[in-house]
Amino acid sequence: MAFSIVTMQNVQVKQPVKFTFDGNSHEFTAEFKLLDDDANEALAESGDHEMIKRVLVDWGDDFVDEGNEPLPFNDDNLAKCLKVSWWRTAVLDAYFVAVAVAGRKNY
Repeated sequence: MAFSIVTMQNVQVKQPVKFTFDGNSHEFTAEFKLLDDDANEALAESGDHEMIKRVLVDWGDDFVDEGNEPLPFNDDNLAKCLKVSWWRTAVLDAYFVAVAVAGRKNY
């Protein structure tokens, strides 16, 4: 398959988000839009909330609510999650892992 700059600008990847809360390990799958270095730097300066809103495009059915039902990815649910600092940290950590390994995986 041919590779082009356009291909690089439209990459979306799935990456596990892992964190520990209340002594228990948790994980869910996130889907990220990978940005180039300039966009990442500009977004980093705008803060965690804006960066996550730009790079997180979906999460998997393994992100569940209190009843263990899949939590829909939408603006309201994302806004609730963005209020939790450790969740934001875990998501951003996962995003930068995805950026670092993007060239080594086949998406």
